Amino acid sequence: MRGLSFILIALLLLLGAGISQTEHPHGEDFNMNCGICHSPQGWKLDLAVYSYDHDSVFELKGSHAELTCRQCHSSLIFKDVDNQCFQCHQDVHQQSLGMNCERCHTNQTWLITGITSIHQDSRFPLLGAHRLADCEQCHINSNPFVFEPLSVECYACHQPEYAQTSQPNHLVSGFSVDCSECHTVFTPNWEGSFNHHFFPLDQAHHLPECTDCHNPTDYTGLQSECISCHELDYNLTTEPNHVQAEFGTDCAMCHSLNPGWKPSIFDHDSDEFPIFSGHHEGEWNSCTDCHTNGDYHSFNCLECHEHNQDETDRRHDGVLFYKYDSDRCLFCHPNA
Repeated sequence: MRGLSFILIALLLLLGAGISQTEHPHGEDFNMNCGICHSPQGWKLDLAVYSYDHDSVFELKGSHAELTCRQCHSSLIFKDVDNQCFQCHQDVHQQSLGMNCERCHTNQTWLITGITSIHQDSRFPLLGAHRLADCEQCHINSNPFVFEPLSVECYACHQPEYAQTSQPNHLVSGFSVDCSECHTVFTPNWEGSFNHHFFPLDQAHHLPECTDCHNPTDYTGLQSECISCHELDYNLTTEPNHVQAEFGTDCAMCHSLNPGWKPSIFDHDSDEFPIFSGHHEGEWNSCTDCHTNGDYHSFNCLECHEHNQDETDRRHDGVLFYKYDSDRCLFCHPNA
């Protein structure tokens, strides 16, 4: 009995003071008091006396709270394990997502949580139709858990759609491979939202189908000049006859974009002779009232201003170079 008591006393002294570093089974730099985990009953972990604050090093919450020490600490050298997830958990992503497992996982479950919100902070936020896509629709890999970085360019994923689209044929027409120039992720089925900025499609040009102007298989070759599309209209117009009158082919000089291209917006008052104001306002019905022979470079004042000796001649009595002639009328009366 005296010998057993001596052993117990020595054991308690060792527990209180700690074993020397060179003899410690938990490593040379382990300096914790043995009594935190052990009792005189033996060297196995004694849960009755266990008081180590593991949360100060690594919180044992969720699934970690149910683990035994040896499930993480395979040897007695505890410092061989730190708080990096990959030391205990095999990285099935093969480092394609980095080492911070907590970005996608929690210690409650290893199921993916909030991947969409996580993606919002990346270089490619999941917006519109992209929010509905499954991961493997974009991250195509023989290993479904490996997510190598992808290009953020639309064409990198949508090249098949670009090549197969026939209405219009993107390849033949040489469309840009920057899909965002014509499409948006916020419309169903990637419906086009092309900004026709180089030629605004306003009023009469606001046509329902692209093919109203474009060849359905080739969208190249159109010019922004009016005559490139409206040459036939120009040639067939008889009231007035544009070809005979040698009108300019810049349709915008005389026409607005109102449906039917009417009324004419030619500023007759400022550029030629005031007929929408002054004494001629409301005194005519059509261009041919003054331009009587179809030649719009010439005009006839005498159809309306009849020659009257008692009135016309007498009123111009003494006017130098007076002559009853349309050109003379304009010369002296340029403002009507």
